[in-house]
Parts: sequence; structure tokens; C-alpha cells
Amino acid sequence: MADFVECLRLRAKAAEDIYFAEHNRKLIEALHEKQAREPGVASEQPQDDHASNDILKSER
Repeated sequence: MADFVECLRLRAKAAEDIYFAEHNRKLIEALHEKQAREPGVASEQPQDDHASNDILKSER
């Protein structure tokens, strides 16, 4: 009987894992679509980094 209960528990956990994996995929896809629509938000690097330019100039 314990094996049957364990099997049911594992089945429920597998179903839950599958559900949340699909949910996470949808959220990631929506995030990528949002970033594609807003090109300024997608880039994580600053366009013009004045601080690093100042450091490079001062080392010369």
C-alpha cells in the first residue's frame, strides 16, 4: 500500500512540475516579446559610459 501512495504522490508532483514549467515558459516568452517591443529596455549595457571613458583618458 505504501508503494501505491508513493506512486500517487510522485504522479501529482510530476503533474505540478509540468504545469509550472509550462507557466514559466509562457512568462519568459511574454517577457521576450515585451523586450522586443521596447528596444531601450532590452539592452543591459549603457549606450555611453562616461565613467569608463574618463578613467581611460586619465590613465594616458
